[in-house]
Amino acid sequence: MSLSNHKNLKLYEKLIKTGIKKANNKDFTSAEEDFSKAIKLDNRNQIAHINLSNIYIIQKKINKAVKILMDYIYKYNKNEMILNHTAKFLYTYNLKDDLLKLFHQTKINLKKNNNKNYYLYFIQGLYLEKEENYQSAKESFLKSISYNTTYFEGYLKLLNLYEQTNEFKKLNKLIKKAFDNFFNQDKICILLFYKSLLLSRENKFKDSQKIIIENNLRIELQNSKNFFYKLLDLEAKNNEKLKNYKLAFQNINERNNILLNLNENKNFDGKNIYNSIEKYKIFFTRSNLEKINSKINYQNDENLVFLIGFPRSGTTLLDSILRSHSEITVLEEKPYLLNLRHDFFKQNDNNLSSLLNITQDIRDKIRNEYFKKIFSQISKNKRIIVDKFPLTIIELGFVKCIFPNAKIILAMRHPCDVVTSCFFSSFKINDAMVNFLSWSSTIQFYNKVFDLFEFYSNEMNLNFLTIKYEDLIINFKNNVQKMTKYIGLEYESNMENFYITAKNRSRISTPSYTQVINPLYTTSINRWKNYPNTNETQKKLNKWIKKFNY
Repeated sequence: MSLSNHKNLKLYEKLIKTGIKKANNKDFTSAEEDFSKAIKLDNRNQIAHINLSNIYIIQKKINKAVKILMDYIYKYNKNEMILNHTAKFLYTYNLKDDLLKLFHQTKINLKKNNNKNYYLYFIQGLYLEKEENYQSAKESFLKSISYNTTYFEGYLKLLNLYEQTNEFKKLNKLIKKAFDNFFNQDKICILLFYKSLLLSRENKFKDSQKIIIENNLRIELQNSKNFFYKLLDLEAKNNEKLKNYKLAFQNINERNNILLNLNENKNFDGKNIYNSIEKYKIFFTRSNLEKINSKINYQNDENLVFLIGFPRSGTTLLDSILRSHSEITVLEEKPYLLNLRHDFFKQNDNNLSSLLNITQDIRDKIRNEYFKKIFSQISKNKRIIVDKFPLTIIELGFVKCIFPNAKIILAMRHPCDVVTSCFFSSFKINDAMVNFLSWSSTIQFYNKVFDLFEFYSNEMNLNFLTIKYEDLIINFKNNVQKMTKYIGLEYESNMENFYITAKNRSRISTPSYTQVINPLYTTSINRWKNYPNTNETQKKLNKWIKKFNY
């Protein structure tokens, strides 16, 4: 039905208005009824569809939200507002399959519209970015803003990608272009933020901070949650480099408090990972592992290496060094094995003891699925595969069951420096990383993880090599030779050019992306001594400081 008369139009508008009011009052059931009635009045009008999808999203009825939006697009597929709304929703919730469907729909639309629909190219860019095809994503976003020079969303995606891929010349050029096209105060302030960020990345910390202060960016961006915490992060980095350590610590405290109170982060519970740790300490005993081992014929895993460690222990640096070797492939930081572990336990009522009944067939199936996944991402022409995912350190019990002979490289760094760096870093928040939003919980998380690692070391015959960050910095070649010898390869001089390897990567997805593109430096050693509560921090981590000979 369509709005063929004035009466229907008035009723439609009334239903939208009352639905929004009810939604604001959290009466989602009544709001859903109003928007559904509006759709029956006019199923071609996008407004009710968008509002109804928002009701479903708020209530975590994601499948219903996808259906209402995609059904509309399949029928009409011509409206910028609903296409953008849908694309952003699918992107935010990482619904790659549905984003792919939308991508194919936009391809059809691009042909129909002479390749000049800027928002369709924007959607393509979102899809390609999710697929980690960053170069093609950048090209799509560039086309988007070339067809509409005032499409700010397109500029923002490009600005982020250029900064995260360390393309400073392109970033500078785009900032200048954006300043020529935007005059709104809010947008100008965001562009000033990126200008300040660029100066900081170029080690012009005073100039960066000057822009922030002279343009009152703290005040101007305070109501923009997506940029205010980024601004605080930037200020912290500037202040640290300018040796204003007290201010830097205050900046990060404020940033972390904001992140902790964001609605999207309130569902994460840091204690969930503690519960898993305690369960692992009960189950993965020597006797249980012997029972599992007795039932299975284990294969040699000498070409598989797990690079583990507490976050911010130097794993990204080791990643760049190892991938500079001609015979080593390092997997991008993705939870390949963790996802398979999740699938296994999901099929077994999340019961750890189900591992006691694992058969050769089930184990081989998990192994085969693992290699299938990684070989879809990498070539098979290199001898050694390094799976770098730091918090696999928690899952070594499962690793031992599936890949018992795999080698393990443990990245180690002074515990106090690790805690400081984790607290300061900007991680994507989940049940693990939410622990880094307070100083005390960061320390607690470190203690819990290494209590578990100590347990694993006592109960298992772990084949692992420890590489200390500080030793690597001071005596690079000797420590890299230890690594190559351990994994059965010869040292290659090209490994000394790891920072060039890092620069040539399309995108580094860890907080270290700004650091690993530089040659070795010593300023991160004993960083923790610049910040408050040093005695208390040292006391709480003293067990590991002594154990690791710091």
